[in-house]
Amino acid sequence: MAAAALLPLAATYMLTTASAAPAKRAARIDASDATVSVGEAVTLRGAFPGAGKAPFAVRYREQGTKRWNTVAHGRTGAAGRYLVNVRPRRSGYWRAELTTPPQTPAHAVDAGTGSERISVRSETRVSVKGRDALVGRPVTIRGQVAPAGDRRRVVVSVGHAEQTTRTGRDGRFAIRWTAPSTGVYPVRVSARSNRIARGSHDRAGQVTAYRGAAASWYGPGLYGNHLACGGTLTPTTLGVANRTLPCGTKLRLAYRGRTVNVRVIDRGPFSGSREFDLTSATKQKLGFPDVGTVLTSR
Repeated sequence: MAAAALLPLAATYMLTTASAAPAKRAARIDASDATVSVGEAVTLRGAFPGAGKAPFAVRYREQGTKRWNTVAHGRTGAAGRYLVNVRPRRSGYWRAELTTPPQTPAHAVDAGTGSERISVRSETRVSVKGRDALVGRPVTIRGQVAPAGDRRRVVVSVGHAEQTTRTGRDGRFAIRWTAPSTGVYPVRVSARSNRIARGSHDRAGQVTAYRGAAASWYGPGLYGNHLACGGTLTPTTLGVANRTLPCGTKLRLAYRGRTVNVRVIDRGPFSGSREFDLTSATKQKLGFPDVGTVLTSR
């Protein structure tokens, strides 16, 4: 009978003891941004409740790896709070840990936080060597993606054509492209996402592909005459005469490093096998001789 009477007392004692134990207060870490550019500042803040003035370390693990590296040290404030600025260069996980045991009972303070993931956006830069090219002649398009260190897939678009390549260990890439015909070709590059950084894009303007065309010029003695496409010819009129291209057709002309954008404004030439007659102003812009071969984008 006595033993049976003690059982409820023992159970009551155990419940009282458990309820008297302080509840563990979770340590935490929060990032000011979840996605940043390469090297952009991010603030990590959090708290170790009950661990005031305690030394701590911030650790980082690159995405896709298992190793944690210590990147910063500090000491919490009186209330256990902390704040650290970091500059991620690759996507990965961040956490904070107390580096010495807290003075409070171990069951009352977390010695480490959970992990916070921060994604890094890559940066892509591209350039074109030879923006004025001849049809059938290759053009080199090169660039670099940061962060480097991982062979990243890169898609280079020139006009409607695409080429796929990969960066080297230094993040650099290069392709050779050949214009199939005359025209203006926009250049765009897309670096795909991988484990160390998200994807990014860049534009490199455009490549103009030319062909050679026989040309002459006209003007003196004809100033004041009406143009076939409308308007009046003057010494300052920019444009070309052509027998077949529609009036108003835009084209780019090049001659020995000089270029000019003009339109078809007249009909001609009507003698010889020449394709274009340049107005006097166009001739002067290009430094073109009386007769020769001009490069045209049409």
